[in-house]
Amino acid sequence: MSGHEEHPVDDRAGAAPTTLATGRLEAFSDGVIAVAATLLVLDIKTPEGSDALWPFLGHQLPTLAAYVTSFLTILIFWVNHHALFHAVDRADRTTLFLNGVLLLTVTFISYATSVLGHALQTGHNDSAAAILYALTLAAAASCFVALWLHLGRHRELLSPQARPRVRAALRRSVTGPVLYTTAALLALASPPASLALDAGVAVYFVALPAHLRNRPPRRDPQPPA
Repeated sequence: MSGHEEHPVDDRAGAAPTTLATGRLEAFSDGVIAVAATLLVLDIKTPEGSDALWPFLGHQLPTLAAYVTSFLTILIFWVNHHALFHAVDRADRTTLFLNGVLLLTVTFISYATSVLGHALQTGHNDSAAAILYALTLAAAASCFVALWLHLGRHRELLSPQARPRVRAALRRSVTGPVLYTTAALLALASPPASLALDAGVAVYFVALPAHLRNRPPRRDPQPPA
């Protein structure tokens, strides 16, 4: 939970708040993202009857590969979401709705992962499944671009330290949709290679971006005495 005070910017009596602190938004987002990550494991099957464990797991490798890629990707989305809202002092209605669309796409990842894992195991419609999977990740990554674009137009929502770094953050966020779209195109030729590129994008975003390095910690506003 954020340490921000949940009070409106507009303090006039009876006035509706125009912005709010990000604590509730972050808590809700953390819960939704945690559920999305948990749902991924439900598609991994267990051996039945006399099935030998290692051959069974070998048969499950495509599903396991999709699971690991998706979990790592959701983890990276969560880390980037945390970094983004660490830079935000206040959220307006547009920010809330854009964040909601981001959560919608993140929760859909579990379905796309299930479809891809099954398709890679059976060899049926694997190209279409890999395209669906890559485009789902591209949609989620595009929500980060939309958030940064909105925040760039309304820099009063950002902490003073973060305002000069908006362009760098936006440039980095565009990388995700571009690479995931490339993975969707690659799926036409090789679904496994497309999944490998999806995993590579997640690894790329593990590194701390330059615009967040050596950044002074944000001071949360102190409650009135």
